[in-house]
Amino acid sequence: MKPPFPYPRIIYCASFIFLAWLALATRSHPQWFHPLIAAYGGDTIWAGMFLFFLRMIFLTPAVWKLALICYALGVADECTQLYHAPWANTIRQTTVGRLLFGAGFLWSDILCYATGTLLAFIIIWLAEHQRQPVTGRKPWNN
Repeated sequence: MKPPFPYPRIIYCASFIFLAWLALATRSHPQWFHPLIAAYGGDTIWAGMFLFFLRMIFLTPAVWKLALICYALGVADECTQLYHAPWANTIRQTTVGRLLFGAGFLWSDILCYATGTLLAFIIIWLAEHQRQPVTGRKPWNN
């Protein structure tokens, strides 16, 4: 299957980088955003960002399969926050550990992951399934 647009990996990588910046901005500068976005936007955007990352690496699988994997990994990551071994807590106390593994389990994060994954899925699906014009025929001729 030929990609729907040239250089898809570059487009997905740029989207991934932008969404990473936006997710971090909701945490570091909450005053720039509506309070609802400041509270839940980071987790929502982070899940969508991860789907763009997966699509950048895997171009051929169906997007819905990657979306399911993305959501499952987000839920699994959230569930690992219920585990509080000393070594795991040490990792979570670092900036990278907190960004990747979180700090504490929240049910709202699972909803954020579903919302972010769904929004990213819709964007990717629409981008990849644009209507291609039929060449050599006028639309009213069948």
